[in-house]
Amino acid sequence: MRRLFSAGIAVPLILALAGQLDLDPAALASLPQIPDGTPTPGETPTAPPSLGATPVPTASPTSIPDTWVAVQIQIASVGINVRVMKSTSAATDYFPTEDAAYILRKSVEPGRGGNVYMIAHAELHLFKPLWNVLLGDEVKILMSDGQVLRYVVTEIHPNQSCPDTRAPADPSPPPALRDAPPGCPATYWSRPTDHERLTLQTSQGFNRNYGELVVVADPLF
Repeated sequence: MRRLFSAGIAVPLILALAGQLDLDPAALASLPQIPDGTPTPGETPTAPPSLGATPVPTASPTSIPDTWVAVQIQIASVGINVRVMKSTSAATDYFPTEDAAYILRKSVEPGRGGNVYMIAHAELHLFKPLWNVLLGDEVKILMSDGQVLRYVVTEIHPNQSCPDTRAPADPSPPPALRDAPPGCPATYWSRPTDHERLTLQTSQGFNRNYGELVVVADPLF
C-alpha cells in the first residue's frame, strides 16, 4: 500500500465544506504550468503575470532572499495548479478564503530551511485533488522571482482528528476518528522544523468532524 496512514494526531484548522461551495469561474481559470526547474544562470525566468511576480535571473534554488515568496503550487499528478498567498490575519489562518492556498502567518516561506505550512479548501480548484496524491508524487513551488523549488511527497496522513462541537458529527466515523483523543494539538504539524519541509492540509468532508488530511513533502534540491 503506497499511502502512509497515521491516527491520533490532530490538526488545527477548519477548512472547506467539501462539495458545498459554488466554484468561481475566475478561480477555476487555468494557471500556466510551472517549469521543471530553475533556469540556468543567464536566463531570465518568466513567472505568470497573473500572479504579480517580478522575474529576475537566479542561479541557485537554495539561496532565496526574504523578499522572494511563493506564488504558485503545482502537483501535476493530481491536477493541482493553484496560486499561493501568505495569510495576513488570524481569520485567514483559521478559515482561508477560496482564492488561493495560504501559508500560515507564523510559517516560513519555501526555501528558508523550515516547515512551510500551507492550507486550502477541499474544492476542486484548490486542494480537494490532494485526496488522490500518492507517495513519490512531485510538488513544485514557483517563487516570485521565477525560481522553481521541487519537493516529493513522503508522508500521507488522513483522518487527523480535530472535533468541533458547533458542527454536525460524522455519522459513521472511521476508527481513527472515533477513537482519537479529544482536543486539537495544533503544534504537531505546524510547529517549526530544523529542515526544509512542505506540509499541506485540507479537509476530508463537510466539516472538521470528518477529519483533516495532511500531506508532507521533502525537498528534491
